[in-house]
Amino acid sequence: GDCYIGVSNLVDSQPDDHVSRMAAFCLDAIEAARCTLVDEEDASKGTVLIRVGFDCGPIVGSVVGTNYKKYTIFGNTVNTASRMESTSAARRIQCTKAAAATIKNQLKETGDAGPPLRLMERGEVVIKGKGRMTTFFVADGDPFSCTTSATTVLPSPETPGPRPAELIGTGGGESRVTSDAHLGSGAGMV
Repeated sequence: GDCYIGVSNLVDSQPDDHVSRMAAFCLDAIEAARCTLVDEEDASKGTVLIRVGFDCGPIVGSVVGTNYKKYTIFGNTVNTASRMESTSAARRIQCTKAAAATIKNQLKETGDAGPPLRLMERGEVVIKGKGRMTTFFVADGDPFSCTTSATTVLPSPETPGPRPAELIGTGGGESRVTSDAHLGSGAGMV
């Protein structure tokens, strides 16, 4: 399929930063896609567009299958993360109200270490199987820093859209993608 799912706080306990790690991973995935040309020989075709969504909460994991065994995860958190991705927007990271609250708490507890994260309330979104949910977009301090020869026109920060709810995180730490820092789902996320 066109969707990848990752999990944090599954193998190693990461109670202090598992959701803020996911947010940083998602930002890196969006940035990597935004800097990847669709066609390296024709930059006018633009860059890869992905949308990302995540949630936090309990899951169940197990090996399934008889001929082709694979490890998979189940639960409401997985379903909600998938809905966050499918109702997100291109080059956006959408999360639940619970995930946004957890990010705020984790950054307070860790002294705002890591990249600054902006949470912008999107408002109520109709989510299949869930009804109306208040969701948030997650962004970093500078979503327009990529240098590429692509001619893709990106919306400016002044473009009307979600209203900034709060700037959280003030650390100057580098955001890095690590194999243990995933939670959520994204179309085309690598």
